[in-house]
Amino acid sequence: AVGCRRRIRNFRKREVLNVFKTAACIFIFLGCTFMGFSKAFSYRARREELENTLELVRILNLEISYRKDSLKKTFERVSGMKKSWFADMLKSCGKYLEEGRSIENAWECALKDNSDTCPLLERDVEILKDISMGIGRSDTGGQKKIFEPAMERLLSNIAEARQEESRSGKMYKGM
Repeated sequence: AVGCRRRIRNFRKREVLNVFKTAACIFIFLGCTFMGFSKAFSYRARREELENTLELVRILNLEISYRKDSLKKTFERVSGMKKSWFADMLKSCGKYLEEGRSIENAWECALKDNSDTCPLLERDVEILKDISMGIGRSDTGGQKKIFEPAMERLLSNIAEARQEESRSGKMYKGM
């Protein structure tokens, strides 16, 4: 009778241990699945933000070239056209311009303020930094010389982001 009780206790211990092992495996699987989908989402978020940024840069170019409003007004108007990280950055830049800062300083501060929510890579942000170097300083022809290369580089980065999303996004979702 005593040996039978020991076998039953040992059997129960093994059963409970197996339940814990199974639960741990399930939690590990779910955690890895979540991490994979989260990483895949980051590839999509970058592509979408690059597309939104390109659209807003194009609009910004047109607004600066043809409306001839102040940069503060232009940034506020353009930032309200789309909900994206770059739109938030433009809104911040407009606020800094209102405080009397130079365009370069306002642009840099706005990039820093919004960097924690930025889905873009550093090389994407560099394109945006390059825009601030000549924005609002020259005539319409000069503005085009600033915006056109930036838009071409953004297009190139969008194509790269699409490929990365397609290749790596599928891989991470499958893990």
